[in-house]
Amino acid sequence: MQHTTTSQPPLPVTLYPVGRFLFPVPQGLEFQGRSIKINRMTIEETDWGRGDRAQQFRDMWEPVRDEARKHYDVYKNTPVVRGGFVQEDVSEHFGHPAVLLCYSAQNGAHWIDTFVAMPDWILRIKEETAYEIGKECLGELKGTTLDFFRHYHTDRSDLPADLFWTGRGWMRGMKTRFERVSTSAQREETETASAISLRLRAYTILTPDEPARSITSIRKILEGNKIDLKILRSRQRPFEGMPGLEEVFILNGHECKTPKSTLYAEWAIEAEVKNSQRPAIYLEMSCDAEAQHDALRIWDAAIDNFTSIQAWHAKMKGDK
Repeated sequence: MQHTTTSQPPLPVTLYPVGRFLFPVPQGLEFQGRSIKINRMTIEETDWGRGDRAQQFRDMWEPVRDEARKHYDVYKNTPVVRGGFVQEDVSEHFGHPAVLLCYSAQNGAHWIDTFVAMPDWILRIKEETAYEIGKECLGELKGTTLDFFRHYHTDRSDLPADLFWTGRGWMRGMKTRFERVSTSAQREETETASAISLRLRAYTILTPDEPARSITSIRKILEGNKIDLKILRSRQRPFEGMPGLEEVFILNGHECKTPKSTLYAEWAIEAEVKNSQRPAIYLEMSCDAEAQHDALRIWDAAIDNFTSIQAWHAKMKGDK
């Protein structure tokens, strides 16, 4: 089995905190942002721009309200559809200007969508909740939303090792059943260089999962679709005591009858059930195979610098 490497010096990286990890973005790639979910809540943080903050705040939640209201007006007389719409001022619960919207989601559920005008950014907590069929929105501020806000911090001094980083803020001490983060970095295509995409996914698993399987397990399926597999690297690579499988390979096939060769790199790290500190982790990269030289340098810089926030804190303190 080949273990393809590059003799070039390692690329410098910039570390971006995402959930319980530090996502390394190698030189030449641009960070694309984060997606954060805790239990049934999606957390978004938007920086203030220049100018009238009251107007900026309205510009965040009013379009959501208008679209939700339009949907409600269409379906409000349909008894089998869980309908409703509520707008409430909930500033007293947050100590900052805050608006709650309650409106229907997919599959009959409702969104409890809360916007809070924090001093340095706008915080949005969007939670999906089930309602009985035909029940109208009540506009209730969910206890889970308030529980998150009680554990949400904005200061940047003396950060603890066991925090969960939402991006601009962070959370600590909240009991979570499920956490999910995703993020990415991108090198855009130019006349002289191919695009390269680097992605991270990490999420709590609630039931036991199977260990990661090698790409060779589907070789026959690939051959049946006239796709040739070339493995550049395949090896066990643990992460902070968790088993992991790292593979780099090229798939040669056709796209719209045109030959297409794509390089993929994957590092799949096994989770512990219901352990938010040890979730399933997938670090992935893809690009045209012609970018193999650059891609391997980028990939090695990413996997060599990927770490948890706890491990990074221990290293900074000099702990073994």
